[in-house]
Amino acid sequence: MTPNGTEAGSGRTIRAVQISCDVLRALREMDGAGVTELADRLGLSKGTVHGHLNTLHRNEFVVKDGDDYRVSLQFVDFGEHAKENVKVYDVARKETEELAEKSGEFAQFMVEEHGWGVYLHKVNGANAVKTASYVGNRKHLHCTALGKAILSELPRERVDEIVEARGLPRQTENTITDREGLYDELERIRERGIAYDDEEVLQGLRCVAAPLTGYDGTLYGAISVSGPISRMKGERYREEVPEMVQSAANVIEINAAHL
Repeated sequence: MTPNGTEAGSGRTIRAVQISCDVLRALREMDGAGVTELADRLGLSKGTVHGHLNTLHRNEFVVKDGDDYRVSLQFVDFGEHAKENVKVYDVARKETEELAEKSGEFAQFMVEEHGWGVYLHKVNGANAVKTASYVGNRKHLHCTALGKAILSELPRERVDEIVEARGLPRQTENTITDREGLYDELERIRERGIAYDDEEVLQGLRCVAAPLTGYDGTLYGAISVSGPISRMKGERYREEVPEMVQSAANVIEINAAHL
């Protein structure tokens, strides 16, 4: 793994491009910053940081507000373009919206990229609780119902690669943090076709997810419903919501065959 947390590759990399990527990530994490702050954060000279910021500004990837810089809205355009390139995005968006309406909770659609789970759509139902997840947010796969649903459909070799690159960090006392425990959980998910997050990311929150696969075995992502344990319990948690989620997944998979 590289210092910035990305998966290391065997190909040659360009240091200047890496620095620009690090600058953009830092601006995102810091919600904007000045040259000195960025230089201190990245361990680079102010001259180096300033040069990269000037280049990014000229290419409209950052905007300047006084002495501070922040990422520009050009990334919205890139993000929308990336979403539209996901084959099942339109149908998954529609089914996510219907899931939120039917359940009254919040529903989400996630895909895997570079070993992360990326939320591509989130819809709040009438009774949905507020959470920190948002469209574009990246999460570890091992601790979310969506992520585990995705992992359950990946080859063992790919799961091993992701675990090596991303680890199994603990989020709550319920998080699976050892490989054998994860492999056992993935086997159970394959058997029942449903993944559960029982307060594994956030105390008091449960989630039910199903993987999205094509008839040819293509993995498209996963779809879910999440809610507080006060409502996600008993028959609702183990039968009613799983049926809703599997029904939505089935609709997406049927439509994917005609895309």
